[in-house]
Amino acid sequence: MKDKSIVMNIEIHTPGGKVKEWVTTYVRDRMMELHQKDKNISKAQVYFWQQPKTQNDDKACEIDLTIHGDSLFVYRKAYSYEKAAREVLDELTQKIETKIRTQH
Repeated sequence: MKDKSIVMNIEIHTPGGKVKEWVTTYVRDRMMELHQKDKNISKAQVYFWQQPKTQNDDKACEIDLTIHGDSLFVYRKAYSYEKAAREVLDELTQKIETKIRTQH
């Protein structure tokens, strides 16, 4: 019997050299953890970007997950890329766990 596991594709887009490597590694690791919880996640598109300096919360992270062809999108702004990423990942984790609980 062949393994029919779904592979998850992770794309991380950052503004040239502005996001520390450990932050992108952390995001990638958390995406893999989410994939372990829900094997139906087939793609994660992660975008880091910075708004014009008009306020303190000018760093942004957004993640768009593809799950069975549906999209789950979360976006946050914060004073650092790390904080924005953590907030996005925490909310995505909560949404995935809720989705799993309601399916069973």
